[in-house]
Amino acid sequence: MYKIIALVFLFLAAPLAADTQTEIKTALDYYAQVWNEKDLDAIASYYHSDFVVVSDTGVVSRQQLLDDIGQIGKKGGDRGQISFSNVQIKSLGDDHAMAYGSSKLAFGDGSSLTSWFTTIYVNTPFGWKAILTRN
Repeated sequence: MYKIIALVFLFLAAPLAADTQTEIKTALDYYAQVWNEKDLDAIASYYHSDFVVVSDTGVVSRQQLLDDIGQIGKKGGDRGQISFSNVQIKSLGDDHAMAYGSSKLAFGDGSSLTSWFTTIYVNTPFGWKAILTRN
C-alpha cells in the first residue's frame, strides 16, 4: 500500500517539476530577448524587487544594477548580445528554484565574455522572478 502511495506522489510531482523547468527556461529566454533588444523596463520586470547580485567585488542591489545597465546604454556603450548555455534547473520546493549555467556576452567588436552563473528564483503571482544571482 505504501508503495502505491509513494508512486502516486512521484507521478503527481513529475509534471510540477517539468512545469517549473519550462517556466524558468522561458524566463531566461525572455531575459535574453529583452537584453538583446535593450529594453530596460522589460529587463527590470525579470527581477524581484528584493533582487541582489553577488560577485567577487560585493553585493549590488536591483536598482544599482538597473542604473548601471541604463548608464551603459546612455553612453552609447555596447551591452553585448547575451546567450545562455549548459543551463540546469532544480526545484527548491514549491516557491523557489535554482538555475545555473554559462552566460556569454558577445560584443560588436568580436570580443566576448563568458562566465558561470547561479540564479535563485521565487514564484510570484506574476511568474518566476530572479531574487539572487551569483556571478
